[in-house]
Amino acid sequence: MNMRPLLPLCTGLLLAGCATTKPRPAEPPPVAATGVASCDAYLSSYLACHRAAGIYPADQLQARYQAMRDTLLQASQSPQARPYLDARCRLLANQMSQNLQGRSCDAPIAARAR
Repeated sequence: MNMRPLLPLCTGLLLAGCATTKPRPAEPPPVAATGVASCDAYLSSYLACHRAAGIYPADQLQARYQAMRDTLLQASQSPQARPYLDARCRLLANQMSQNLQGRSCDAPIAARAR
């Protein structure tokens, strides 16, 4: 039996199998949507902007992000708090902008002395 005609098929199957096992690059964790555009935008830039502004020590940044995220998610589900959430997130974003003093969120500054 001549196996030559099956060689391209086997090669294709092997390559396809290898392609699906290729490790994916690390992706940032998805931002949980509050359903309030200004809050979602604030959360999506929180880590980079706080890092760039040097507001918190690097070892506290992730915990502070989680706390803010949880607070905004909880408020977004509260009928009493939700109407005020857009204004709150706009204020938070404005405060962040002031702390950045015109710098980009992409360029971290040296840690401030505490």
